[in-house]
Amino acid sequence: METIREQLSAQYRLFELEEFFWGDYQEMMAQLKDAIADNLKIILYHQENINFYHTEWNGVPWINTIQMAELKQLISGCRNQICVLAHGVHDRFPFEYINHFDFWIQIKNINNHAETIDHTLPKENDFLFLTRRQTDLRIQVRRGLQNGYLENSLYTYYTPNSGTRHLPKEYEHPSFHNADFKENEPHYIPAIWKLFPKQYQSTKYSIVSETVETNEIHCLSEKIFKPIIAGHIFVVVAGAGYLSYLRSIGFKTFGDHIDESYDEEQDEQMRVNKIVQLCKNLSKMDHKQLYQKTEHITRHNRTLFFSDDYLQSLNTTIKGKIKKHFKDRAC
Repeated sequence: METIREQLSAQYRLFELEEFFWGDYQEMMAQLKDAIADNLKIILYHQENINFYHTEWNGVPWINTIQMAELKQLISGCRNQICVLAHGVHDRFPFEYINHFDFWIQIKNINNHAETIDHTLPKENDFLFLTRRQTDLRIQVRRGLQNGYLENSLYTYYTPNSGTRHLPKEYEHPSFHNADFKENEPHYIPAIWKLFPKQYQSTKYSIVSETVETNEIHCLSEKIFKPIIAGHIFVVVAGAGYLSYLRSIGFKTFGDHIDESYDEEQDEQMRVNKIVQLCKNLSKMDHKQLYQKTEHITRHNRTLFFSDDYLQSLNTTIKGKIKKHFKDRAC
């Protein structure tokens, strides 16, 4: 299925928004100004997670604030020609934008042939909890479960100064069997985007560590899509309101069967405590009975995820919003 980016590229002059900050900024600005001078309709397309502009690495901002201010000023003065598309929801995003779902489409296209998994069979592991980049929330959840609740689970973490834990080889994506590759190419797309069924066949539940953990800023990544594809019951380490956002775009969650009140908790420490307690409770439940009770939810989510008709309807809505954007701002 085509992404909205592919559908728009023939009709509009499209720029990758990230390239203004990760590429040659001066060259990108020159091309953008030329497109404006040619009176073209322009899409500034944002591929990555929407918290991109508020991320630091070792305390150093990724974004040049002077360049950001210049770009914002240019966009503000040319709203009749420029429309921004971005992945996710974020009230404080630097630009007025329209939310797109291309990452969902990309993950779907890669996993179109994924087979269904029977979770009512016996399973040897409790949780699948995969983390590489360590955050305070991920560390707190892991520490809260380590004494008695992760020993019978598949979990990973990467901390250069204090230890690393990998999956047993039989549960790793084959690309990771090469030690150099695993160390230097951890974000290789097929390894992190494509479902590796054995990880889900042998575990009862997923603890999903979403990319963005900030309250009310939500991006759907492969981290949530893979358990949806696999029909896995999931608990999500993310910002408050994440499950509510997931439901708002058509998916279902498990609140009628497990305690999902953590999603409403604004305080990070309280949210972690509720997530940890929920996981402890899940570890004591009969997973076969729980999957039988929630089969309508996991089936609905998987069907929705793979629905070309539904995704195309989302893209049709986006294209309508783009046309309205340019029409409402026409001189």
